[in-house]
Amino acid sequence: MANQDYETHEHDVLVIGAGGAGLRAAIEAAAQGVSVGLVCKSLLGKAHTVMAEGGIAAALGNVWPEDNWQVHFRDTMRGGKMLNNWRMAQLHAQEAPERVLELERWAPCSIAPRTGAFSSGTSAATATRAWPTSATAPAWR
Repeated sequence: MANQDYETHEHDVLVIGAGGAGLRAAIEAAAQGVSVGLVCKSLLGKAHTVMAEGGIAAALGNVWPEDNWQVHFRDTMRGGKMLNNWRMAQLHAQEAPERVLELERWAPCSIAPRTGAFSSGTSAATATRAWPTSATAPAWR
């Protein structure tokens, strides 16, 4: 017979997945004042977003002043051979700068040092830039 011992937890919101999107959803739900449960299949902090050691693409204009969401959107569509869902690519290009700055404001030590500086390079800790747009924020690792 299987072990019948288990715990029950009740929450207003249950988030499945503790990658970047799951953690962001949990943070927003908690900010709205509800009780949040977060379920992940591995150790918290070792989700796909963290382990990918990629970066975050956002047109911040910190490398090239002419860099903006329209350029980022164009480059994203070109990079996807125009097969992208254009509306999702547009929303990403428009929202990414504020989301990156939001992460910097939260300033977890694994995201960025508290210098306010974003990197834009090809080191192991940052994503390679494919086009002259979308400055890369520090990697999640």
